[in-house]
Amino acid sequence: MAKLDLQLKDKVAVLTMNEDDNKLNLDMCNSLLSMLDRVERETEALTLVITSGHERIWSNGFDTDWIEARLAAGDKATVREFLSRDLELRRRLLFFPLLTIAAINGHVFGGGAVMSCCCDFRFMRADRGFFCIPVVDRQFPILPGTAALLQSVMPFAVAEELVLTGRRFTGAECAASHIIAGAYPNNELMDRVMAFAAGLEKGRWIIGQMKQVKNGRVFKLMEEDLEYIEDGKVKV
Repeated sequence: MAKLDLQLKDKVAVLTMNEDDNKLNLDMCNSLLSMLDRVERETEALTLVITSGHERIWSNGFDTDWIEARLAAGDKATVREFLSRDLELRRRLLFFPLLTIAAINGHVFGGGAVMSCCCDFRFMRADRGFFCIPVVDRQFPILPGTAALLQSVMPFAVAEELVLTGRRFTGAECAASHIIAGAYPNNELMDRVMAFAAGLEKGRWIIGQMKQVKNGRVFKLMEEDLEYIEDGKVKV
């Protein structure tokens, strides 16, 4: 099975992640970026849905085993390259000239949860799966751009609870807390998402323009995240 799969249904592109638990490492980020380029350049889609082929996991976030192996080998350059490409993935999603929907059909943790927040809309299965950003338990400080992103897509108090407690939110709790647009049983999730996506059909030019304004401040702060790492304020 391919790492990523792309299907088109009328004006909706569906990107399915099929890589084990869809952890983010350098290869995964590059693959996702290539697929976003393909959607933009080779299709006439107006909406992009990102989902998972894994029955229980949308994305388990950063591939910490891969990162730790690179660091143990003294290969900090590759880890920094990964962080740069992850930042580029966030930029592409934030400014992507199509409306984007994360169809979260399982657990979503850490960097995977942050990636979902770079999408314009999030829907989640109600019967299984947690939304969690456990940076406090990983002893990793929240970075300026990540904090700004979370505060832009959910109520401030909810974003604070997510990062300060590492609480695991169920799909129903995410819906009640306005982290996501809706939670549905897994056997209904994709039908609901596809119906929502099909009803959007907004032009690429206006969506791109609106995102430049809406998300520009957040991404400017995200660029500072790498500076924090380079300056040694956060250790890698």
